[in-house]
Amino acid sequence: MPVAPAQGVAADAVPAAAPSTASPATSASSATSAATPDASALSPDEEHADVRAANVFTAKLYARLKRTPGNVMISGTSVRHALALAALGARGDTAREMATALATPLDATKQIAVGKAETAAWQDARGDADLVVADRLWTDKALKPKEEFTSAAQSAFGAGVEPVDFANAPDVARRTINTWISEKTSGKIPDLLAEGMIDKRTRLVVSDAIYFKARWSNPFSTNATKDEPFKNAANKTVNVPTMHDTAPHAFAHTGTTKLLDMRYSGSQLAMLVALPDDAAGLAKLEESLSADTFDTWVKALAPQRVAISMPKFAFKWGASLETPLQDVGIRIAFSPKADFTGIAEPASGEKLQISRAVQKTWVSVDENGTEAAAASGVGMSVTSAIMGPIAEFKADHPFLFFVYDTKRGRILFAGRMTDPKS
Repeated sequence: MPVAPAQGVAADAVPAAAPSTASPATSASSATSAATPDASALSPDEEHADVRAANVFTAKLYARLKRTPGNVMISGTSVRHALALAALGARGDTAREMATALATPLDATKQIAVGKAETAAWQDARGDADLVVADRLWTDKALKPKEEFTSAAQSAFGAGVEPVDFANAPDVARRTINTWISEKTSGKIPDLLAEGMIDKRTRLVVSDAIYFKARWSNPFSTNATKDEPFKNAANKTVNVPTMHDTAPHAFAHTGTTKLLDMRYSGSQLAMLVALPDDAAGLAKLEESLSADTFDTWVKALAPQRVAISMPKFAFKWGASLETPLQDVGIRIAFSPKADFTGIAEPASGEKLQISRAVQKTWVSVDENGTEAAAASGVGMSVTSAIMGPIAEFKADHPFLFFVYDTKRGRILFAGRMTDPKS
C-alpha cells in the first residue's frame, strides 16, 4: 500500500512487496543504534506471545474477509509484515493504535527483535520447502526517509529502500513494483497494483511478498485421481478431480469437525484441513474460528491411518483491506491525523497517512503438494508405520485449510475451499 500525503490522497490501492530471493531470514547488516546484538533476541515466552498475536490478527482479518463470496485465501503474516514496517515510523497515538491492533511492541528495539525472530523462525521451519518472504520500501525520489527508519526496516525485515519517481512517472513506478512482486512470487502475482492505483501524490509504498512451494511427505498417486462429486457452497453438485490415498497422518474428530494434518516433505510446515461433518456447516465452522480454536485443533491431532478423498484445487483471490483493517482497530493511520513523522518529513507541509491497502493471493493444491503466494501493500499515498483403524476423511464439501509452522504454530496462509471449479 502506498503512503501518500494526507491531503486528497487518491492512490487507489498499492501492492504488497514480494519476498526476497534470499531466505525469509535475510536481515540487514546495518541496524539502528537501538538494535544492539544483546537486544536482538527474544525469550521463548516472547516468541510464543508473538506467534499467538499473529494468529489472533489472522483470525480477526479472516473474519472480516470471509464475507467475500467464493473461495478465499489470506496471508495475515504478509499483511502484518507490511503494517509492522509502517509502524516502525509511526509516532504518538498512531503508533499506540497500530501496536495494539497488531499486538507488537511500542519499543523500537523490541519491534526489531520481533521481526528478526520471525524471519529466523520461517527460515528454520522451511527445511526443504521453497519459502521466500521479502519486503521492500518504495519511496518517491523527493522523499528523504530518515536513516533511523530505514535502518530499523532493514534490520527487522531485511527491507531495502528503492527510490522511484511517483511524482512525475507514477505508472512507471507502479510497473516497477509489480515486476518486483512478480519476480518474488515466481510469476503468480503479476499485477498487485492495478492501473491508477499509484498517482502523483503517492510518496511511499511498503510491500511484502511471500512465495511457498513444497511436496507432501506422502504424495498422492496421480493414477488414483478421478472425477467425483463435490457439493459446493451453493448446494450444487459438481464433478471435480479428486485425489485418493490411505496413509499415516495426524487426524482428529472433534464431534462436529474432522481435522487432517498433512506434512510437507523435509520441513516443519504442514497443511491443516478442517472439514465440517455437515456439508452445509462451513459458515458455522468459520464463526468458531479463532486463535484459540486453531490451537485446540492442533493439540487434538494424533497419528492415525487416514483414507483421504480430497479435491485438487487452484484459485487466486484479492481484496482491498482499508475497511477490514479499520475494523480490526487501525483507524488513525488512515486519517489526516496520522503521525508517521518517524518515516520522513514530507515537503510543503504534507503529512503521510496510509491511503490504500491491498492483498492478492494464489494457491494450487495437487497430488505432489502445494504452491502458494501472497503479496500485500501498504501505501502511504515423517512417515511411520501406524496400525489400527482407518479414519475416513472425505472432503466432498466446503472446508477450511491452513498452511502453518508445526513447531511454533504460526499460520502462513488461511483459506476456505467452497468450489474447486470456481
